[in-house]
Amino acid sequence: MNADRILISGAGPVGYTMALNLARLDIPFTLFEAGDSIFEDPRAGTIHPPTLEMFEDSGVTATALEQGLLVHRYQYRDRKDGIVADFDLGVLKDDTRHPYRLMLEQHRLSHILRDKLKAFSNYEILNAHRVKSIAQDAEGVTATVETPAGDRDFRGTWMIGCDGGRSQVRKSMNVAFDGFTWPERFLVLSTKYDFGQHGYAITNYIADPEEWCALFKVPGPDGRGLWRILFPAGDTTEEELFEEASVQRRIQGFNTKEGDYPIHHRNLYEVHQRVASSYRDGRLLLAGDAAHINNPLGGMGMNFGLHDAFNLADKMGKIWFENGSHDLLDLYDRQRRTVAQEFLQRQTIENKKNIEQKDPLARQAFYDELRAIVADPARLRPYLMRVAMIEGIARSNSIT
Repeated sequence: MNADRILISGAGPVGYTMALNLARLDIPFTLFEAGDSIFEDPRAGTIHPPTLEMFEDSGVTATALEQGLLVHRYQYRDRKDGIVADFDLGVLKDDTRHPYRLMLEQHRLSHILRDKLKAFSNYEILNAHRVKSIAQDAEGVTATVETPAGDRDFRGTWMIGCDGGRSQVRKSMNVAFDGFTWPERFLVLSTKYDFGQHGYAITNYIADPEEWCALFKVPGPDGRGLWRILFPAGDTTEEELFEEASVQRRIQGFNTKEGDYPIHHRNLYEVHQRVASSYRDGRLLLAGDAAHINNPLGGMGMNFGLHDAFNLADKMGKIWFENGSHDLLDLYDRQRRTVAQEFLQRQTIENKKNIEQKDPLARQAFYDELRAIVADPARLRPYLMRVAMIEGIARSNSIT
């Protein structure tokens, strides 16, 4: 493999999306992944309409639709009083070919993307290869990578960091990662118990001043469905939070039933709201969580990273084959960083503050606002355009 290629760090859904887009453009690349295989820990699971449209030409959308669960409606609830508002995504039928969300775990999407890559050549995917440092010069980049055979240097013309919130690529750039960390962590429990029998939609946001939660259904390992419940977690240790009696007490407090819930996953993670001060430093670029991280309420983070990958790959194609100006990469930075700040951060912060609102008058005012939006078609469509991420794509494309 010669040095006339693009290096990618991180083989999650964003890294694989970048890889597939470059392969379809016939741009050679090497993709490094620190792990031995696709990471299957439960994380993102929502795919929004614009993302489905972007993946259509590659065949990813058709395969994903076969494996995932369609969400035509989602609910906003009060934990004590039940449904506050029921949002019908079918309102967007004239705005998108996919007026729904798709629930599909990010590791399943990664497997689909990797399978699609088999139709192409002129690339490498190197597992158990951890990028340690990157240096750049006027002609390209040199990545020092920890491999099973020891450290090795790889050369490329550009390097794209799709390597998550702790990105080594970002740490090699002269950029800040400004923002904050929420004081509480998020606890995710997964169970095969069917909450649908109690009237819950596939996606539900459940407000409460003491313990809000989010409930949604993904296909699960056998495709028959697995329900995930997300709770805020305080200063309790991971060992105490994961202890069986503690888990059962928490989930029974949400929905009491006879007997214990079968728990298939326990996951705990810190939650941040941060955006890199630039997505480009010379020949080093960022996409996905390496560029921006946010709380998961609304299911926007992974989608935003996938949109980064489509935007950047398109510009790389113009540079690679059409002698496009490197200024296109500054445009990528302006477009994607602007909408990360204006839409991704604002919307996800707002989602969390609304769902945990403690002031009863403010909470009631928010509920009244949601009910008014659902009742008014003139307000409902623009609201759904924003939360379905269609407005953000239009805003990104408008930046020159």
